[in-house]
Amino acid sequence: MNDKLLRLPAALFSLVLVSDQITKQIALNSLTPSVPVPFLGQTVRWTLVYNPGGAFSTRLAGSLFYLIFSLIVLAFLIYYIIKNRQARFAVIPLSFVAGGAAGNIIDRFRFGQVVDFIDCDIPDITIGSYNLDRWPIFNIADSGISCGIIATIILIYYFSRKAKRLAQADPDLPETKPQ
Repeated sequence: MNDKLLRLPAALFSLVLVSDQITKQIALNSLTPSVPVPFLGQTVRWTLVYNPGGAFSTRLAGSLFYLIFSLIVLAFLIYYIIKNRQARFAVIPLSFVAGGAAGNIIDRFRFGQVVDFIDCDIPDITIGSYNLDRWPIFNIADSGISCGIIATIILIYYFSRKAKRLAQADPDLPETKPQ
């Protein structure tokens, strides 16, 4: 496709996907499963694990469900990015999400589960009998997905507030008139 508006989203998608796959291959070649290797003391460690579930190591369904769901989401994201390529602020963060989804989909095809290896300490969180003392182990694809979703939420919030201010400033705007 020779569309200049798709170059940046395609580059960001590729950056997330390639960096994810390279770092996962390094982890697979150099780490022993479930054996933490300190990187920044105990704050950040490399710990190779295989995640058959979804985000944050949830296991709401089987691995096939997560694969099919991820393929549907990826197809929707690619369609949306192509159709809305002129909306730079929308497609840029979604390119990170799509690249991350593609990286984890590759793992699901290769291994039937996702390769995770970034292990970060967080302040302990206790809610009732639930205790979280370390963040769930993740990978570059997960980071791309999370950052892209957070950026999308911030942009939606920003643009909805901006639209509201514009509507208050000019109540005769066509899209703000009651139907």
